[in-house]
Order: sequence, then C-alpha cells, then structure tokens
Amino acid sequence: MKEKCIIILLGAGLGKRFSKNKKNKIEKQYYPIKEKKNIFELCIENIKNLNLNYDILPVVSPIKLYYFKKVSEKYKILPPISGGSTRQDSVVNSLNHLKKIKPKYVLIHDVARPFVSKSVVLNLFKKIDENVSCVIPYINVDDAIRKIDKDGKLNKLNKNDYCLIQTPQLCNYQDLLKTYTNNKNNYDDESSALLDNKYIVKKVLGDKRTLKITNFEDLSFFKNNVLKNMENYITKIGIGYDIHKLKKNTPNNKQSKYLILGGVKTIKSYSLVGHSDADVILHSITDSIYGGLNYGDIGKHFPPSQKKWKDCDSSFFLKHAAKELYNRNGKIIHIDIVVITEIPKISTYSCKMKRNISKLLGINVSKISIKGKSNEGIGSIGRKEGIAVFTNSTLSFKEFDEF
Repeated sequence: MKEKCIIILLGAGLGKRFSKNKKNKIEKQYYPIKEKKNIFELCIENIKNLNLNYDILPVVSPIKLYYFKKVSEKYKILPPISGGSTRQDSVVNSLNHLKKIKPKYVLIHDVARPFVSKSVVLNLFKKIDENVSCVIPYINVDDAIRKIDKDGKLNKLNKNDYCLIQTPQLCNYQDLLKTYTNNKNNYDDESSALLDNKYIVKKVLGDKRTLKITNFEDLSFFKNNVLKNMENYITKIGIGYDIHKLKKNTPNNKQSKYLILGGVKTIKSYSLVGHSDADVILHSITDSIYGGLNYGDIGKHFPPSQKKWKDCDSSFFLKHAAKELYNRNGKIIHIDIVVITEIPKISTYSCKMKRNISKLLGINVSKISIKGKSNEGIGSIGRKEGIAVFTNSTLSFKEFDEF
C-alpha cells in the first residue's frame, strides 16, 4: 500500500485482571516472557518482523514514558506518547498526536496480543478502500455459548450468529478521528465506534494464535502453544541457473574486458557477453535467492531492456536479493555453486570468489561451496563458447513469517 499508515500499539493499561492475587504487581505488558524481553517488546519485535515499513507509535502510561523512550530508541520506533484512563482515551490521544502527519490509515493493535500474523495483516490491507472505513480480523466461535439473564437463567444462542473480534484493526484515520471527536460513548474497539456511526466495516478471517493475554494463566498457554512455534524454522531451497556467451578477446587490446566470475577478475583472453558485467556466478546465486523467496528471476527485477543496467556490476543485483531475503528474516544456511566451463580453472580462483561472495552476503565463507566442472569438450560449453552455472541456496525462515 502506497498510502501513509501508522501502526499504533496500545499498552497503557494497568492489567488489573492479570495482576489479581499475585504478589508481583508488574503490569502484564512489562512482564518478562522471553530472554528478558517483556510482552510489549515481544509485540514490537513481531510487528517489526512483518517488514511493513510503517512507523510504529507506542502508547504507554505516563509513568512509563521515560523508561519507554529507551525502548523506542532500541527498536527504532517513534517516541512513546501518554495513553489515557481507558483504551478509547489512548486511541484518541494517538489520533490527536498524528494530526500533523495526517496518515491515510492507522493500524491499531493491543500489545496484549504479542503474536501478529503477516497473512492477516496483508488481508486487512487488501480489503480496505475509499468506501471502507475499517477492516477487522475475526475468528469463529467453536464452543457452545449461552446468554445469562439477570436471574442467572441460561438462554441458548446459535454460535454461528457470533464471532470473536481481534486486533490489529485497520482504520481510515479521518473517519475514526471524526467518530471519536463527535461521540462521547465509550467503545471497546474501533469497529464498534465506526459501526455505531454508520461507517462501513469489513472483516477478514483472523488467527487463533493472536490470542489476548488477559489473565496470568494465559501466559502459560501462550508460551506453550504460540511462542514455542514462533521459534520454529522452515527450510526452503532456491535453484538458480545462468549461462553467458564467451567471447575471445583480441590480443593486446587495452579495451578488452576481464572474465569476471564471482566478482573476481580471472583471465583477460576471454570475457563474457551480457547486458550487465555478465558475472554468470553472481547472477546464478541471485536467481537462487529470488527462487527461495518466490520472487521470480533476476530479469524481473533488473530487465535487460532497461539501459540503466548496462554494464552494471552484478554485485548490486546480489546485494538486492540478499536485502530482500534479510527483510523477510531469512537466513542463508548454505550455497552450493557448480560452474560448468572449460576455462578458466575454477579451483585457481574459488577461494577469492568465496571470500568476495561471503562479503557481499554477510555470511561466513564456510557456507559457500564452489566447484568447477568441465563439459568434456561436448556442446557449446565444451567448445569454449559459453559458461553455465547452477546454484542451490538453502534458506531458513521463521515458520510464522508467512509470505
């Protein structure tokens, strides 16, 4: 989405139900949950990991402002602002604070829900448009439900007529500001206020892992059923292939190009032909990373039809692929490169190539394997008319980082 959006994290509550009957009176959002990180910090980390590229505005209680300034600096988010005595007051404070920025949308989330699903957030943005003021995530009611009247009598209800509402909720900033400015009712969430004022609210299916930590007992459930899975990693393998034509250079021609492989100058008697510098090894690695990300191939990102990529250093392409990978919180486990060529002898330059590639990707040399294979004089490669490269990149991603 091109429109400006600010992510508002609500964490100004006292968490009275969480601290009830406990000697430790720490507000729940500051309760340590993982590696000395508290619930608030875990929520920030998870939202940062979504790579939405939107500013995050934390809303905290006034007594936590000084402490949270350091947290904001640590996570490179906006400075905190004071919340109010109710959830709605905190939302209103944040909306007023953003009047100078005037974002198109605000994504409002309760920090008591540390897990945020990327697929749900993306679906929220897909559903919003000029005619919709708010999009909310919901989950179905699985258990039987009953209404209790004043006398304690149970009345049967159809669970299919009800759903549970979650956060984050994506709202049109101006519509929400107008609603709260002109209305003195106290609402549980943004969708209730907008619906009550005749705005259009749509829904998308939420995620049961985005559970709200309300009571102290919820912590154990969250740790065992959500947090544990957040640490699971999945492996993806990207396959890259590239081939370039070999050109024999004219002897004593000062304008002759070196044969560049893996960012390393090799022989000058031959050079590769291509729109960029034709580094067939870096191209193959780049393609393999894009493959693991399901991002298409190098030509999609850097079309040869565009003049600006003429004679471009291929390390630029590889750095772009690596940036996309790391933005998805991906890691490189291993890169296996097979260079099929008659010249030059790859083993002569493989150490230099690995050092250069490791520097470009920011990984250890031990994670890179480069092997040279002859084509035994067969075909165009055997006749020294070209060089081909196959690359397998083994990548690792956190299981909950859906994309």
